[in-house]
Amino acid sequence: MKKGILAVVSFAFGVAGGVFGGKIFKFYFNNEKSKEDDKVYKFKLYYNILNQWLMKKNEGKSITEYFISNGYKTIAIYGMGELGCRLYEELKDSEIKVSYAIDKESGSIYSELEVCSIEEELQPVDALIVTAVFAFDKIEEELEKIVDFPIISLEDVVC
Repeated sequence: MKKGILAVVSFAFGVAGGVFGGKIFKFYFNNEKSKEDDKVYKFKLYYNILNQWLMKKNEGKSITEYFISNGYKTIAIYGMGELGCRLYEELKDSEIKVSYAIDKESGSIYSELEVCSIEEELQPVDALIVTAVFAFDKIEEELEKIVDFPIISLEDVVC
């Protein structure tokens, strides 16, 4: 009798462990898949922006035209990753003045441009260009609390 009860209890624990383990695996797998999907989305977005940017350059156009036509003479750049650096390179010898950059990793970024953190007091500019386009909505929401000048996605500038 005891062996029968022990077998049933062992079986029940085995099934429960399998179900619980399966749920943990599914949760972990879905999270990992979600992170991968986010990375793919981010890099597709970057690719499309860079492709549009290069097409404009090949047509003899510059993104400085966007700033000039909108009356933006001074800007700040949010995000000094690859897109932020390319934007700065394109604008640094133009009639558009890049006053400073903002980056969460401000202490570890080397640039001839002043790189601030979002916690610092940000000087007024005509527009703030967000190069971290994959998270634009979240960044814009955060920045609107501390600045009162236009916040623009690089995607809107280029495309």
